[in-house]
Amino acid sequence: MAKINKPKLSDAIPKPQHDEGGRPTPTHETAAEQAREARERAEAENAQASNRERMVDIGRGNQQSGRQGQ
Repeated sequence: MAKINKPKLSDAIPKPQHDEGGRPTPTHETAAEQAREARERAEAENAQASNRERMVDIGRGNQQSGRQGQ
């Protein structure tokens, strides 16, 4: 006779825990990944040149190529 409560291999896989909204609770890995992405995004935004710096660079390029307005 077969056992009714025989455990399966799939029972060993942990089931994701859900919040009240139905989304899985964030694990340490996902929280660390989101923090890393936010930090990289902030660094990329701070690395961009301002409009003033871009205009100065354009003016220098025009001056070096001899296209100064007279």
